[in-house]
Amino acid sequence: MMSSYQKPDRRQKLVVIGNGMGSVRFLEQLFASGQCSFQVTVLSEEACPGYNRIQLSKLLAGSIDLEGIHLKSESWYQQQGIALFMGEAYKATGIDRALKRVVTQGGHTFDYDRLVLSTGSLPNKIPVPGVDLQGVLAFRSLNDVNLMLEAGKGQAVVIGGGLLGLECGSGLAKRGMSVTIVDNMPIPMARQLDHHAGNLLREELERRGIAFRSSATLKSYEGSGGRVCGVQIEGEYLPASLVVVTAGVRPNIQLMQDAGLECDRGVLVNEQLQTSDPDIFTVGECAQMQLDEESLLFGLVAPVYRHGEIVAATLLDDHSQTFVPVPIPTNLKVDGVDLFSSGEFNSQGTDEVVTLSAQDSGIYRKLVINNNRLKGILLYGDVTDGLWYQELMESGTDISGMRQQLIFGQRFLPAA
Repeated sequence: MMSSYQKPDRRQKLVVIGNGMGSVRFLEQLFASGQCSFQVTVLSEEACPGYNRIQLSKLLAGSIDLEGIHLKSESWYQQQGIALFMGEAYKATGIDRALKRVVTQGGHTFDYDRLVLSTGSLPNKIPVPGVDLQGVLAFRSLNDVNLMLEAGKGQAVVIGGGLLGLECGSGLAKRGMSVTIVDNMPIPMARQLDHHAGNLLREELERRGIAFRSSATLKSYEGSGGRVCGVQIEGEYLPASLVVVTAGVRPNIQLMQDAGLECDRGVLVNEQLQTSDPDIFTVGECAQMQLDEESLLFGLVAPVYRHGEIVAATLLDDHSQTFVPVPIPTNLKVDGVDLFSSGEFNSQGTDEVVTLSAQDSGIYRKLVINNNRLKGILLYGDVTDGLWYQELMESGTDISGMRQQLIFGQRFLPAA
């Protein structure tokens, strides 16, 4: 009988922990040029390939289907020669940096020459009584959305009036639930909007049947038989068959801390996303970078994608790319509500403020200017000029020659 000889694979081993949006962008860039010389393994604790978390609110609302949120199919990984391992058994639980080995929850081991950590973030819990009741959920994963859809058409309370909370509340309302948003701030999206725009947004969502309890203090989640049945806020009880907590996130770094990597709130990286171990890189929300005396964490997709691009370039021996932060605009993903917020829209000191308010049309614009340069942008109801304003702000363009027309938008500028 003839025996077959299989040539050993002598390529360096690259292991990627996590298969979220940053991880997928990294893999795309790594294989885009056809020059990848690594044997690549991806470990994901979720049971499906990486998907677009930004679109979860649309999936919840029913305006997109499951197929529409997947980033790459399993066949794409196969075509690139990527070994993709999915499910709880492949959740990474330990990194042995001396042996250069990753251990998973199911006892599997994977050796590496280079390691990329893309573990993302974890939803914050509010430490009040009842936090572990069944029916108290986060809004972070595909599984969370599936649990919300199983809840039926009862009464839902969303904790948190930020971007994610409003998108969640809107999606649940579209699915037929009665929704109340509980927020400790006086207006929704208080970090991205001023009081005028925040009130416009709240009024619009109230017209859609969403109730608000603003400047409210959460006291407890109330349960019956182990399942949530309501929320107690200061001075009021709100019945609920479902509670969704959108109280922010924190970097998921327990794995890195246990491995002895330098960490603060996130795992500390340099401008090429390299950790304190030169063979380990980080992509996404778990990373923390110190730039110009400012400590940066990354919760938006644009910088996370940039991380993936830089790490891919570095591993392909292009060391010229470094991370440079830029202002990232906020856009709300609620059908029929248009808003755009970027930069420092709350004026300070010598700042000048220019506003336009067309109450009957639901349009509001606010520009903050300092030394003839745009410093902050806030648009509600009509965001067509958002990216143009953003470009003016990022480039530091002197706007003195267009000051009179600036608030009306680009199309009102005189012809060159």
